[in-house]
Amino acid sequence: MQAPVPRPQRGRWLADLLSARARLIAALLAGSLLLVVADIFVKGPLTRLDVVVQGWDGEAELPSLQDAARLYDKMGQRSVLVPILLLVAGAFARRHRTWRPVVLAMVSFLVLNVVVGAMKVLIGREETETGSVDVLSGGVIFPSGHSSNMVLSGGLVVYLFWRYAADPPLRRLTVFVTALTTLTILTSLYIGSHWLTDLVGGVLVGGLLLQSVILFDRATADVRHRPPTLFGRTLSARGRFQPDRHRVDAEAVTGGGLRGVVEDVPEMRPAATAPDLRTAHEG
Repeated sequence: MQAPVPRPQRGRWLADLLSARARLIAALLAGSLLLVVADIFVKGPLTRLDVVVQGWDGEAELPSLQDAARLYDKMGQRSVLVPILLLVAGAFARRHRTWRPVVLAMVSFLVLNVVVGAMKVLIGREETETGSVDVLSGGVIFPSGHSSNMVLSGGLVVYLFWRYAADPPLRRLTVFVTALTTLTILTSLYIGSHWLTDLVGGVLVGGLLLQSVILFDRATADVRHRPPTLFGRTLSARGRFQPDRHRVDAEAVTGGGLRGVVEDVPEMRPAATAPDLRTAHEG
């Protein structure tokens, strides 16, 4: 009698997709974001630090940096970073003959707009020009779209290089994205467009969204041939999703003029040997 196959534990698929380090980072980001949001509602020490930092008039102290700061501030806008992300995603999509990088870039852009926009409206924090740090007052400043966009878009570019490039310069890319994000925060403080906690909150939101997009990519990497755990049994029972048992995994083609990826190639098997009929005639 065949031994029963043990069933996977509920939630185990999530633990398999996320390493212990990734789960720790996600917990730290979520906990820090909740702490910042709670602080601006109760006007705690971080909010009092906002007032102190905003009291420094950077443009008055360093007027020579005004033009450069205003120009760089546009880098944090989605109209600049999203096209760069799409170009990188498009290049990898063309090289590997798959739409997945472009889909990830578009999904991240959609998620960023929905989540950050909803938080801005729901929290409703006052702009810095008013001098008030109140929330639920109709403002749309928390979290910062600039810093969240820098973290999500820049982080996704690094992930795409890690996912699709043969020998990606991950360390240099990570340092570069971190430097750009830090410069974005300093620029926003210099021109006084955001409270400090707006920018910190944006970084935390961007980090959480980046992890969500990466998790989505990993969870759906083989969805065409292996249905998700939650729906696989139902789809298979109805005959709408049958895994290809003889599928050969995609492998990169090296050498020659082919530079794409061979996908969904059916397994080729040798034909059965034909019987020798001469023996029957001789008998």
